[in-house]
Amino acid sequence: MVPGLSCLAHAASADSAANGENLLVFVGQKISLEKQPPPGCDNCIIMDEHFVANYRILDTVFGDYRANTIAFDVYDHYGTPAFSTYETVLLFVSRQPDGSWVHEKYQFYDLHQGVDAQWYGCGDPYQNYPNPPRTVKARPVEFAAPVSYPLKELKPEQIKRYYPAGYFDIRGGRAWCLKATSAADLFEAKKQTILTARGIFKKGSE
Repeated sequence: MVPGLSCLAHAASADSAANGENLLVFVGQKISLEKQPPPGCDNCIIMDEHFVANYRILDTVFGDYRANTIAFDVYDHYGTPAFSTYETVLLFVSRQPDGSWVHEKYQFYDLHQGVDAQWYGCGDPYQNYPNPPRTVKARPVEFAAPVSYPLKELKPEQIKRYYPAGYFDIRGGRAWCLKATSAADLFEAKKQTILTARGIFKKGSE
């Protein structure tokens, strides 16, 4: 699932106490994203493009960070990181031994604000994970503005995969959000799956 893994992308995980002590999860809004030359890396091959992202922190979901902006490195095998195309996202970054931050590769949710001023991500919170625990469930949410996604460049099988029935209403060339999950519960879904698989949390940790 993580092709072209850079030698730096998960450096924090190997030395963590598996309780997320080096992890920061936040609702972010892009300030800037700048492509960088690949860093030096002993005894490994860099197969990813390197970026430095600067984001405004709108809300902290997990972790200890006092400033309202953050700069972090991003490594992506496919080029410009997908999360940077959305206005507001839930991001996962890990603190390195030198105090810098690195994005947990490919991990994000795009978010939208509900009328209750909370942040939500549309769709299945466990999408693309086989046999997930499903302790977190999406529900109908009233958004400040209707949320939909364009389908023009997608094939029918892609639409079915990315915008499954029950979570989205497909009409007018767009996928309209029917159910969404809070930012806190989205973090829980990641914690139970990929963040545990990467050794950031112990299996079954609260």
